[in-house]
Amino acid sequence: MSVTMQQVLSEIDKDEPNYAVFAALGPEAVPHLQMIAESADPLKASKAAYAATLIGGPQAITLLRKAADHHDPQVRIAVAHGLRNMTADAPSDMVIKSLNDADDGVRKLALSTAGLLKRADFKERITTMSLSDPADNLRAVAAQIVKP
Repeated sequence: MSVTMQQVLSEIDKDEPNYAVFAALGPEAVPHLQMIAESADPLKASKAAYAATLIGGPQAITLLRKAADHHDPQVRIAVAHGLRNMTADAPSDMVIKSLNDADDGVRKLALSTAGLLKRADFKERITTMSLSDPADNLRAVAAQIVKP
């Protein structure tokens, strides 16, 4: 079954997309999601980025790498939050990138994702955040994550 842009947009355009639909559409939806993620609309771009995390695979990771550099933090937040959906396949460097983001919201969701994924390669960055993140609340969250 070929996935069309119309099928993808019919979910993206909803206030609350049914993200399970994207997982069911599979990798054929990713090129359409990529086009949406690169659009000027940050709300649609963030939905597309999050949907890609549910599909996974190399094309989705390519989409997420681009979305992680989006100028709008709303899109970067969707990436940071969505990486948890990829569990073992979530690229560690992307989680670290989100932990280093200038936006507090992105770092907050990245902390949550890193805490859920529990990878040793996040520990140093989270420890540093617990001591010196500019946001008091994020220092506290980071301290809880690295607490033995």
